[in-house]
Amino acid sequence: MNLRFSASTLFGRTALAFTLAFLIFSLFSLSLFIYFVTLPLTKRVADDLSSMAVLSAQIWVELPPGTRPDFEREMRERHQFLIGLADSQLSVDPSPEFYEHYFIQSLSRRTGQSHALLFDNVMPEWRWVDIPMGGRTMRAGFNQSRFITQIPLTMIVMVVAGTLIAVITSLVIVRRVTHPLAALVKATTRVGEGRRGAPLEEKGAEELMELTQNFNRMEDQLQILMENRTTLLAGISHDLRTPIARMQLELELLEENPDKTMVQEMRDDLTEMNEIITATLQLSKGLTQEASQPTDLCREVNELAAEYEKHGNKIECDCSEKITHSVPISTFRRVLNNLIDNAVRYSGEKPVRITCTIQGKQIHIEVIDRGPGIPVDQRRAVFQPFKRLEGSRNRASGGSGLGLAIVDQLCRMNDWQVELDRAAAGGTVARLRLPINTA
Repeated sequence: MNLRFSASTLFGRTALAFTLAFLIFSLFSLSLFIYFVTLPLTKRVADDLSSMAVLSAQIWVELPPGTRPDFEREMRERHQFLIGLADSQLSVDPSPEFYEHYFIQSLSRRTGQSHALLFDNVMPEWRWVDIPMGGRTMRAGFNQSRFITQIPLTMIVMVVAGTLIAVITSLVIVRRVTHPLAALVKATTRVGEGRRGAPLEEKGAEELMELTQNFNRMEDQLQILMENRTTLLAGISHDLRTPIARMQLELELLEENPDKTMVQEMRDDLTEMNEIITATLQLSKGLTQEASQPTDLCREVNELAAEYEKHGNKIECDCSEKITHSVPISTFRRVLNNLIDNAVRYSGEKPVRITCTIQGKQIHIEVIDRGPGIPVDQRRAVFQPFKRLEGSRNRASGGSGLGLAIVDQLCRMNDWQVELDRAAAGGTVARLRLPINTA
């Protein structure tokens, strides 16, 4: 992603938006400033100057002739204002500035006569006006700097400076935004090509940091998914190879010596293969979304416990309280069924205990076995597909290795939490946490 000033790029669009917005703001602010500040101030200056011109002419006429030079000198030195008799012919200013119009209008209101603004080539920065007073024609002069004459220049400076500030600001902001986005573009391209790279640096604005965190998490999950797929295929091929080999041997023996025992063993092998395929399909369909509905969780737990007791398993169920919560029923039963099945397998002849309680803003369902327990460093690893604590992959000592992987997938999908811990009386406790939404 390059920082090109083009309307099709994020950089160009943002820079143009900043520039246009600041131009509009500058022009609007300048208009308000001229209308509410500059114009009233200019009118006030023009009115004061016209008042000074009329008053100075009156004072000059009424003063004794000997004191008039002193008065003229004082007005020039202290007020930068010239007053005296009109003793020469001056040209009329053909295009007076807008603020000079205010002066002429104010002077005409005060004297009740029409006036024209005059100029002298000898003093080009001064403007003059003739005022009839006491039978004489007085001439008052003032420098144009007495008025606010820099409005056009001020406007140009404000607009140009504001535009530069807007462009520089947009460059800085867009650069800070597009830099992590450029890194994300490269990273997504890399992931699309199947290459693994270092995690992106999680820094910057909160939204960008969250986006980067989500991307890193997604990349990790994709990596886990690829590893699980490899493990899944390897596990299926390994687990199916053993019963297939047994069936091949039994078929050869069966041809020589038919035996009902061998037929039953073949049926057992087919059942084992069917269980492996069924568990694999369950894992592949683990992300299927199911609608939630209000359910009595304790009733569901008691029904599952009763089903296991019918098959000769010892279950102690402590779920007498009615706890109603909105859950996807089939998903909830699959999760709980896998946890109970896992506990029954490792608990041996000892009973499995199930409890269901409300703790704070969570519903806790615990499935406790009396087995040998799980080492601390393996409690998270057993949720991976085909992960078993013993490496022989003998189904007599364990299941398909997919039950807890299915539980983990379903819990992630429904924002549930599942963890394994050591039970107080020995064995393992599988703790399922369901958040209670109080909103």
